[in-house]
Amino acid sequence: MSDDPLEPFAVAALAALLVGASTVAARRWGHGVGGVISAFPLIVGPVLMLAAVRHGTPFAAQAAGATLLGLVSLGGFVFVYAWSATRLRSSGSLACAWLAAAALGVVVGQIEVRAPAAFACAMLAMLAARRALPPEAATAPRGGPLPRWDLQVRMGLTALLIVALIAAADRFGPIVAGALAALPALASVLAVTTHRQEGLAAVLNVLRGTVDGMSGFAAFCLVVATLVQPAGILVAFLLATSAAAAIQTITLRRHASGTSLAAAR
Repeated sequence: MSDDPLEPFAVAALAALLVGASTVAARRWGHGVGGVISAFPLIVGPVLMLAAVRHGTPFAAQAAGATLLGLVSLGGFVFVYAWSATRLRSSGSLACAWLAAAALGVVVGQIEVRAPAAFACAMLAMLAARRALPPEAATAPRGGPLPRWDLQVRMGLTALLIVALIAAADRFGPIVAGALAALPALASVLAVTTHRQEGLAAVLNVLRGTVDGMSGFAAFCLVVATLVQPAGILVAFLLATSAAAAIQTITLRRHASGTSLAAAR
């Protein structure tokens, strides 16, 4: 566990807020927008910064590179969950997706490449997952208001997952820390709850948004991995956040305009 016992809970609180923001955005502007917001590096950013402060910039650079490779697992999760959801319920889809993510995690965990190559692997995985997703679902989203407790449950589940992941990351070193940071914790919560409550069409749109939003996430990790040692913590994280915010803004506008066009039809 970290030196300060409050740090994991602070990061978990950020993760819960991100899921909450994604959920609210999905209900107002569409599930694709919610998926994009869920991919913003609000969690991995503090995790990598804490790693740099506590363990040094080489540790943080290595963890950021491992996070990029870990996105290959996330791409597998999205692909398998999406196709499983066309036939299975949320629990079965989640089990299949986590098995795929775990298998890919074992494979990429054996690879040692520099950050640019890891970035290329991550982007190729996201592109492949995006193009291989099922076509737009013909089923209509389920009607009726969502339960009042829905938002609180999503945020609570996310916080529990993040605390567990941070504890494991602190124990097993930078490679494991990076791999765990890329695990589909938020995607799991959003996919399962959306699938159960709003149906296939909604969860497919969430997953599309998540994959698209990961370009900003990957850019953040690439900047940290390449600049945190030569430029220092402050400069590297400021530039990484700026890059992620710029890419996410473009992606959000594209999804929002797509939602508007769909509504106009």
